[in-house]
Amino acid sequence: MIRRFCATLISRTSVYVFVIFMSFIAIAPIMIMWMASLKTSAELYINPLGLPRYWKFENFILAWNKSHLSVYALNSIKVTIPTLVLVLVCASLAGYALAIFRFKGQIIILSLFLLGLMVPSISIITPLYYTMVDMGLHDTSLGLILVETAAALPLSIYLMRSSFLDIPRELRESVLVDGGNDFDVFTRVMLPLARPAVMSVTVLSFLQVWNGYLFPLILINTNELQTMPLALSFLMGRYQTDIVLVIAGTTLISFPTILIYIILQRQFIEGIAEGALK
Repeated sequence: MIRRFCATLISRTSVYVFVIFMSFIAIAPIMIMWMASLKTSAELYINPLGLPRYWKFENFILAWNKSHLSVYALNSIKVTIPTLVLVLVCASLAGYALAIFRFKGQIIILSLFLLGLMVPSISIITPLYYTMVDMGLHDTSLGLILVETAAALPLSIYLMRSSFLDIPRELRESVLVDGGNDFDVFTRVMLPLARPAVMSVTVLSFLQVWNGYLFPLILINTNELQTMPLALSFLMGRYQTDIVLVIAGTTLISFPTILIYIILQRQFIEGIAEGALK
C-alpha cells in the first residue's frame, strides 16, 4: 500500500515538474521580450535578462508613432477579418462535404487539400507572384486576402472535417426525416456541435494572417497597404537600429494574438484534440 502510494506520488510529481518546466520554456521568451521592451538601450545590453531598473513605458508610444502602427494596424484588420470569414465559410462547407457525403474522387480531393500542408510557402512565392501580377491582384488588399485564405484552408479543412466526422450521423438523418435539408443540418446541428473546431480554425487563421510577413512583403509594395509586421522596418535604420523600439513594436503587435488565444484557449485545445484523434 505504501509502495503504491509512493509510486503514485512520484509519478504525479514528475508530471507536474515536467509541465512546469515546459510552461517555463514556453513563457520565458515572451516575458524576456516584455521586460526588454521596458528598458533603455544601454540597460538592454548590460542586463538583457533581468528586470528593468526604470520602467520606460514611453517606448511603446515611441514605437507606435515612429512606425505608424495606427495605419498599419488598420490595414491588418482590413486583411484579417475578411480572411477569417472566407476561411471559416469555405473550410466549414468543404469539411462538411468531405465528412458527410460520399462521391467519386473524394479521396483525391482530400489528398490535394492535405498536400497543401506539405508545401512550404517559400517554394511557391515566385509562381504566386507572377500569377498575382497576371491577374491584376498584385499590390492589392484583395490579392493578399485571397492568398492568405488559400494558405490557411488546408489545415482548416482538415480540422473541420475531423470534427464533423466525430458527430453521429443519426443526427443528420433525424433532421432529414423531419423534413429538413442538408442546409438545416449544417447550420442548426453540425456547425454548433463543431464549435471547438471553429474556434481552433479562428485562432490558427488569425495567428497566420496577423503575424504574416512573407506574403505581404512579396505581394504588397505600397506603404499605405502594408500590414503591421512590415511596420517594424520603420524602426530599423540603415546603419543603426534601436533594438528596444523594435522589441516594443513587436510586443504591441503580439498583444492581439495573445489576447485572442487567452479568450479562446479552451475551445482551441478541444478543437485541436479532436483533429489529432482522427
